[in-house]
Amino acid sequence: MIDRQIRVRLLGRRPRPSEPLSVTAPFTLTETRTGTQFGDTQSPLSGVTVRPASSAGIQLGEKLIPSDDILLTPSRDAALVLADKTYRGAMRIQRQGDGVVFTNHLDIESYLRGVLRGELPRYFHFESFKAQCVAARTYALYCKREKPAGTTFDVYDDEGSQVYNGVTMEDPVSDRAVQETRGEVAVYHDGKSEDIFCTYYSSCCGGLSQHVNNVKPNDPPVAPLVGGVACNDCYVAPRYRWGPETLSRAEVTKRLTARYPTIRKIGTVTELKPRKRTTDGRVISIEIVGSGGQREVLVGEDFRLSIGSRVLKSTNFQIETTKDGFVFKDGKGFGHGMGLCQYGMETKARRGMNYRDILAAYYPGSTVKKLYD
Repeated sequence: MIDRQIRVRLLGRRPRPSEPLSVTAPFTLTETRTGTQFGDTQSPLSGVTVRPASSAGIQLGEKLIPSDDILLTPSRDAALVLADKTYRGAMRIQRQGDGVVFTNHLDIESYLRGVLRGELPRYFHFESFKAQCVAARTYALYCKREKPAGTTFDVYDDEGSQVYNGVTMEDPVSDRAVQETRGEVAVYHDGKSEDIFCTYYSSCCGGLSQHVNNVKPNDPPVAPLVGGVACNDCYVAPRYRWGPETLSRAEVTKRLTARYPTIRKIGTVTELKPRKRTTDGRVISIEIVGSGGQREVLVGEDFRLSIGSRVLKSTNFQIETTKDGFVFKDGKGFGHGMGLCQYGMETKARRGMNYRDILAAYYPGSTVKKLYD
């Protein structure tokens, strides 16, 4: 029996001081760890503020709940409204220090209805939506399986995992794609057994996919993710080529140290030296030289995300050092470039390729398998 529940951490990585919550149907309220129910069925809530109580517990509007970890389960679906977004399933609320974190618990098929339009424009071909759905389903199930014991969520609701917007972004096309691929995942055979894998995907590979270990050194180097897939179809992407982007030394230093505080010890960043590149120009690792002569080395993708994924749209760029800073130019592609290329997928779909063949093209050696009905 496959556990299809996905736990989605909402509203970012950090605890929130407070958030408005509505529950538009009667609901049960339980202590998450023990399953103990607080009273009878609760009446609907309208715009109450959820926050840590002044001592222990969680405050739901005027009502104090004597627990730091609660689960709200509405009597009907799509009855949760948090920060102006509506969600299906149940909502776990945990107190963490002076804030609260929210985790949406729901069936993966319902989850996917809120993912597809967050990942793809509405005008994309239906076969693209089906390919994206299989990739997103596989990715979520893989993340769920690989989470360490004791972790209270499986995926984030943003680009750190997959963009999930709840009921807000559901539409007939994406719903149909979920329905027509229900239970389908991408698998590969390693010679001994068949298994799912982490179906990474990005907006535009820029012409060639890259090896998973260039970005994720500790990930298993499974056959579908060894890169080297030539893509002549993502030229339609708005960010197929990008740059130049100019940043001062101070700004580069500020952005790097915000993500990696230990880099402060090298002082102001004065030089950026790619140490290793892929054959098509992606930065695999980069040396960061400080004003004191000390050096740090980062994985290229970690450097990109530190500077900003909307600034450095990929790791395929050239660096020009100026008197005051750095110019990142001749950029190619948008995203990490592992696995599926979304704009390449779209061109393939419009040329008549079906979703199974698209997935096989970008994840070589993989096939689509139905896990459940």
